[in-house]
Amino acid sequence: MESLGKTIEMLCKEKGISKEDVIEAVKTGIINAAKKAGYKGNLVVKIDEDGKDFGIFQEKVVVENVENPDYQITPEEAKEVTGEEKKLGDKVLVEIKAEELGRIAAKAAAQVIHEKITEAERKALYDYYKEKIGDIISGTVKQILKNRDIVIDLGRVVGILPREEQIPKERYNLGDRIRAYIYDIVFDYRQYKKRAKSRIGDYSPPYVILSRTHPKFIKRLMEIEIPEVTEGLVEIKAVAREPGVRAKVAVDTKEEHIDPAGACIGVKGNRIMPIRRELSGEKIEIIRWTDDIAELVARALSPAKVLHAESYEDEDGELRVEVVVPDDQLSLAIGKHGVNARLASKLVGQIVGIDIIKESDFKKIQELEALDAEE
Repeated sequence: MESLGKTIEMLCKEKGISKEDVIEAVKTGIINAAKKAGYKGNLVVKIDEDGKDFGIFQEKVVVENVENPDYQITPEEAKEVTGEEKKLGDKVLVEIKAEELGRIAAKAAAQVIHEKITEAERKALYDYYKEKIGDIISGTVKQILKNRDIVIDLGRVVGILPREEQIPKERYNLGDRIRAYIYDIVFDYRQYKKRAKSRIGDYSPPYVILSRTHPKFIKRLMEIEIPEVTEGLVEIKAVAREPGVRAKVAVDTKEEHIDPAGACIGVKGNRIMPIRRELSGEKIEIIRWTDDIAELVARALSPAKVLHAESYEDEDGELRVEVVVPDDQLSLAIGKHGVNARLASKLVGQIVGIDIIKESDFKKIQELEALDAEE
């Protein structure tokens, strides 16, 4: 049965699954074939380590009087099978000849083996991509579904770029190359965020869920494109994004001779520009991290000039940061549709309320507080 061994080795290489999984699938298929051929009882398959020889047996118990021949055997019959004396209660393996299984049973065995190997292959792919969550991967647009989810050919599996994980202003065509962040992997995409009507059933699971909007997509791109980040000399502490519009990245370093923000931006922006192009022109601001929450918020409100920033707890015990900016920079601090203030809040990474006050209003408040103090 050398051909069985070669078949097992071939399946391991082609499907990327373990030898143990293939052998288990073969065993299940052979047992199924025996049952189709009418054999009952405790069926056992033995395959040697090389996979070159196998046998299928009925496991029977030695008894004085046989009541069920599928499960029991007399001492005399046991000696005839094994060539040895057997005691009552001993177990004996009685071989079933492969030729006795028949063509229909063999076909059933092949079907079961195929199903089990497919199942093992999918599990192996799932485990492989589970380890890849957090990495960046490239693929080709294979299909654009009616709900605007995009199916991406990744080779042995398909990736799905859900519509909510796409940068809003981007448009894709069949055959386009896409880089994306591996966000998750699932067996049942129809259960993913109410995708019950999805036509994803045309493709075999597992499905790799991708994202181009995740904050960690920028982080991974910077780890790839910027040597100091790759080597761990510059650390990315936080990322906040409004995908396709604007992002803020806080960086830090323990190396005194390195300017972390400058290292990320590069000469005339030559390091950050490739990342911006990958993100369809998304503006990326790099700021220096600090553990001082008030100072971090002040830096995060760039390009607005902050005159004063102070953190405090309000009456409910919630942390807030009061920021004072020049009158003519209030709208700049808040940003169009509140984007700048929103990104600053996200970047801090805590539940922090930000109060942005005009300089003139701040002075009036100080004057009123001074009057109250005099009274």
